[in-house]
Amino acid sequence: MSHAISALILKGNFDLKIAKSYDLIGIGLDFELTMFPITHYYTACWRKKLDISGILPGENPFNLLIFPCELVVAHLMMKISDRLEPIYAAIETDYFGGIGNQWALVYQGTQLADTNINQISPALKFLGVKCQDGMDEFDTVGLAKYRSMPEYLDKYVDIAEQLGV
Repeated sequence: MSHAISALILKGNFDLKIAKSYDLIGIGLDFELTMFPITHYYTACWRKKLDISGILPGENPFNLLIFPCELVVAHLMMKISDRLEPIYAAIETDYFGGIGNQWALVYQGTQLADTNINQISPALKFLGVKCQDGMDEFDTVGLAKYRSMPEYLDKYVDIAEQLGV
């Protein structure tokens, strides 16, 4: 069974109306966290629409070439949270049959919040997750049940083509 997701996880409140205007559909997690699934096509489209180029700081995984590290994700997190320096993680998983990789970086605004974090559970711990009943942070917030990307993001493949990105 596979597990392949790419998402932003925001700490704290956000404006639902503004999030919907950017087609960010939040999934509530415990510990005041919300996960927003995104794809490379999604970020490419919003990068073009908003005319925001650039890459966020941090080492990117060599084997996950579509890691969500565009500067536009920081802009989106700032807009929906109405904070200049929201705290959020960019995460990605790519597992099949228990073999694969994961990656995470934690940001405060446009800067890395902790340069030592590059895995999801430490990122979630930084965001305030406290492990429960012998589980790690990943399982505590229920990320194991989100195994693939939501279908509504599929439209961004066509939109990216139309925008020439």
